[in-house]
Amino acid sequence: MLVRARIMGRAMKKSNSIEPELQLTERPNIPPGSHPVEIDDYQIPTNEIMKIFKSVSRWIQLRITGAVIYGRPRLGKTWMIKYLKNKIPTHLGVDLPIHHIVSLHAKIAKEEEFIESLLSDMDHAFALAGKVGAKRQRLLKFLEQQGCTNSLRMVVLFIDEAQCLDSLHFEWLMDYYNKLDLLRVTLVVFLVGQPQLYTQKTIYSRGHEDQIIQRFMIEEHKFNGLKNEMDIKSCLISFDERSEYPKDSGWSFTRYYFPEAFTVGERLQNFSKDIHDLYVELRTKYNIKGPFEIPMKHMIIAIKIIFVDHGMNSDKPLHWVTTKHWKEAILKTNYIASEQRKQFQK
Repeated sequence: MLVRARIMGRAMKKSNSIEPELQLTERPNIPPGSHPVEIDDYQIPTNEIMKIFKSVSRWIQLRITGAVIYGRPRLGKTWMIKYLKNKIPTHLGVDLPIHHIVSLHAKIAKEEEFIESLLSDMDHAFALAGKVGAKRQRLLKFLEQQGCTNSLRMVVLFIDEAQCLDSLHFEWLMDYYNKLDLLRVTLVVFLVGQPQLYTQKTIYSRGHEDQIIQRFMIEEHKFNGLKNEMDIKSCLISFDERSEYPKDSGWSFTRYYFPEAFTVGERLQNFSKDIHDLYVELRTKYNIKGPFEIPMKHMIIAIKIIFVDHGMNSDKPLHWVTTKHWKEAILKTNYIASEQRKQFQK
């Protein structure tokens, strides 16, 4: 059974002091290729994710029934949803049912398909059984049961790529919302997607479709990537100090891949300025315009390359990496081509 990596939220001492409990001991024996870094089974609390974590927690406490969270592709919105889904119930002290809906798309023209997608993404065992009326009742009963099992009487849906939804989809969601409301269960819908989603909200407001705005688009948050050196450093600190695998082992991701360097005080976070400067240099060299913003996807892949290609699991492990290795890793992430393609599309 897969054991998820632990991301620790507690503050730790500065990394340049070598603590006795961090002296090199026996490295965990993990089957090759199964570390969370290698199978992408972990969540990292970046500065931006922590901002939205505070906002979403507050919205839930205030019983805000819907919000728009938007940003351009690859910034880490799906990472954000995974983190929020995992952490918010503990933070609120409520066993709150939170579902990540990923299968809704613009081509869904029948309510039956819409319901099937919702039930499937909520891991319902009988998502496809029966006719549309039975499926609708099954969905409502499932949401009612989940809502009644927590003190908030609430169910939360994070709908990914929500810019694909149209007015008909929202009508169905409003119908479910209203029926659950009569049962004293609150359906909360957080719409997560690309900038078109914010434009969609504007169009609905001008078209006087207040019923959509007042239920599912009450609040809004623009989701950003890594915008400065401090954002990069916060991300790197998570790998140095706030990660742990196996659970309760004391072995952060950086320590696992570079145990000897970690013991003498080396940390990824010490490269934050170098990495920021490398991105600035590459953006200038390849004539990439616009505000500085590094998609989380590219940063995560660069870190993975550093660990997998140069850490203890590699064929020729290094004691520690250099700025040159970081530049090579950044270039391997396809960041330049991705940014150039984005500019061309404009």
